[in-house]
Amino acid sequence: MSSTKFVLLSLLAREPLSGYDMKLQMKNRVDFFYKINNNQLYPTLSKLEEEGFVQLQAYERESYRPARKVYKITDAGIECLKDWVKEPGSWEEFLLKQYSSWLVEPEILIPILEEKKREQEQILAEFKGKTASFREQNEQLTSDHPFFSSTAVLEMGYRLGKCKIEWCDTMIDWLKKGEI
Repeated sequence: MSSTKFVLLSLLAREPLSGYDMKLQMKNRVDFFYKINNNQLYPTLSKLEEEGFVQLQAYERESYRPARKVYKITDAGIECLKDWVKEPGSWEEFLLKQYSSWLVEPEILIPILEEKKREQEQILAEFKGKTASFREQNEQLTSDHPFFSSTAVLEMGYRLGKCKIEWCDTMIDWLKKGEI
């Protein structure tokens, strides 16, 4: 299934929503790390309904507007979402999965977070080595040197990696405590 399907299931796992309300929820909750446009939203909802992961709960009608279809997640949808959260994936997909991590037990999530942390630590070691190599090869990296921008981009990657590691540590701590 596509990430879009899982984002919609994640929203519906919290409460029944219309497509319009999902769009509003996404703007407030997931837009900063995952975007869905209307051309994806409504066809994906239809597919989820066909697959039995969501069902139409009701039609809501405001006086002067067309009726809105309100969807709710099914038990099969919840199970599908839980299974997805437990699977490994890219960092971007991992962040989407964490949006639904409240559905999965901490003892399952903690090892997943520890593995993501180890992956980031390996990536950081690579960044550090590449940056050191650029600096060793070129004593002074002025802004007009080709490796100046390469080093700057690697530095950004390094800082993002550190942030991801800190976030994993925080999540592990919160899960062990059982609260934020």
